[in-house]
Amino acid sequence: MQNHVPVPQPAYSQARENLVRVIPPKLLCLLACGGVDCRYEGPECWKANQQVIRGVFSSWVTDDIIAMARPSKLLIDKYDIIEQFQRYCLEFNSEVHNSCGWWHCVLLIYDLFPRLNIRSIINMQMPGEHAHCGPPLDPKSGFTYSPQTFMENDIFFYNFGMPDFCVSPLVNIIDGVKVLAFAVGEGRVAVHCHAGLGRTGVLIACYLIYTLRISPSEAVHYVRIKRPRSIQTRAQISQIFDFARLLSAQLVQYPDPSLRHGSPVTLQHYLNRQALLLHGQEARTLRYIPKVVYLLCMHISCLSMGLPAAPEIHAELEKRSELRILTRVVRETLVSKQFLPLLRQDHNIARVGSVSSWDGQLGFSERNRDLLRDKRSYSDSDLSMMADLEMSPWLAKDAIGSELRPVSSKTTPTSLHLTTNNRAQTRAKQPSKSSGRMFKSTVKKDQSKYSSNIELCRSTHNVRPTSVARAIAKAMADQSPPEESILQRSSLLQEELNSSECGWALLMTETNPQVLTCLLWTWLEKLKDPVLGGEDIVRLSCVEPNRKPFCVLKKSQRHTIYCLLSCINKVTSLCPHREDAVLQRLIRALTKRPQEEIESLARLLNLIRTHLRENFLNNC
Repeated sequence: MQNHVPVPQPAYSQARENLVRVIPPKLLCLLACGGVDCRYEGPECWKANQQVIRGVFSSWVTDDIIAMARPSKLLIDKYDIIEQFQRYCLEFNSEVHNSCGWWHCVLLIYDLFPRLNIRSIINMQMPGEHAHCGPPLDPKSGFTYSPQTFMENDIFFYNFGMPDFCVSPLVNIIDGVKVLAFAVGEGRVAVHCHAGLGRTGVLIACYLIYTLRISPSEAVHYVRIKRPRSIQTRAQISQIFDFARLLSAQLVQYPDPSLRHGSPVTLQHYLNRQALLLHGQEARTLRYIPKVVYLLCMHISCLSMGLPAAPEIHAELEKRSELRILTRVVRETLVSKQFLPLLRQDHNIARVGSVSSWDGQLGFSERNRDLLRDKRSYSDSDLSMMADLEMSPWLAKDAIGSELRPVSSKTTPTSLHLTTNNRAQTRAKQPSKSSGRMFKSTVKKDQSKYSSNIELCRSTHNVRPTSVARAIAKAMADQSPPEESILQRSSLLQEELNSSECGWALLMTETNPQVLTCLLWTWLEKLKDPVLGGEDIVRLSCVEPNRKPFCVLKKSQRHTIYCLLSCINKVTSLCPHREDAVLQRLIRALTKRPQEEIESLARLLNLIRTHLRENFLNNC
């Protein structure tokens, strides 16, 4: 059932917006803000609970993001704002002291007011703006402070200028959101414009849409609950809706026109969309490889060889588990303010990956999701795993498993806030695990006892194949259409990937070999054009003997094929008798040709087989 959230209205009337545009800046500062005595340039006009950062009009929006008015050099020095960014917020609570005693009070203060750990500051201002408000501007930067002041104290500074009461191009907003997402992985972030309301609210609302896939209406209402009077003009509200429309098209992993998920795209088009959303090390690693293919190949490889989850999978699961907690907090907040109705108990956990569907004209259709969820052609344990996101047995001993357990429906927003605060406090004491670094580590093998790669390769073939490896090899080699239950499970996962960030976590906890291989081949076959077209096959057949065969292909084709062959190598090294059948199935997926025509591609099959043995088996 789709939840209808009221469309947010602008804080300014149309007449006031028009008036702001025509008033000279100096007069605008005097009339709207107060000029030299601007109410946003100090703490005089704000209560203590409106100063998360003492001396500055500021509010928590999430447990990792603070929205605030712009600081000035005067305020930074007077209220030790740099020190506040880095120290514990040990505020005295007289009620706790009177009821619990001094020592208990200290312990509770330590728990309730964890380290701020603000590692980044994002400035949404244009240099030179509001020059007549508060103290004079810094002549070098054009802001009320020098960015060097923060950077010298190991606080990252970013500037994404947006005109006051106006908007920026969507490309700039996407860049700002990606930087904000990366900065949150490094520590807490303070975002400001002039008052910390309009432009700051736009960036944070778009970040919530980007990470949680909530609707733009929900994002605006939530930001306004946490930071009243945020997102002020019609243009700003429209930009958030435009951002959601743009994002909804980019997030699709399995296009399906019947579900309004867009038309199929080519491999290069998909990589262009992916580059628009990824950032940091992840963006560099996956520059030429689709993320869905990369994670599926990594997951299948680990399952087939009986290895623990790869660092990439752990990082993805950890990131999604943190987003689940934030999603729950957002939902509870919206429900408490009656922007969202209470969901039935049986859907509370199942839908935790997405607060609700996107706004009607923007969103993903869910007409098939409930139908698939009600089917009983697969086991109840499988359904339970899909609904509750429980960890698979080979990940059960990992600490991430405890973070992915369902949140009790009886948990209050306050207790959830403390849970996330404790999590952030623990993270502050540990090395950062940002999504921007998620693909940094790789699984390494001890090669010291082998005299050469050839011996290592041979020893790998001598490993007794596990039942999982045999099942994966059989599933990858199967040329017949999947069973109805496998198609249903695969369709459900595809739908979750298209509509929920937790779809990635579901994908990484799936252990059914037939479902995983079905997802892999289906993605390749759903592309608008095959990965290897007719011209590509001709070029491959004409490669000179002394050249690498895939050098004639584009980088996107070459790296995607390398990723697939690396996975196939690990599977077939345990079940070598399945190698030819698996490679034939791979060629069928890459060329999108029927089984009857695969025999005519014997040259391509031999080329891939030779390349597989020469370049991958030696590196098992």
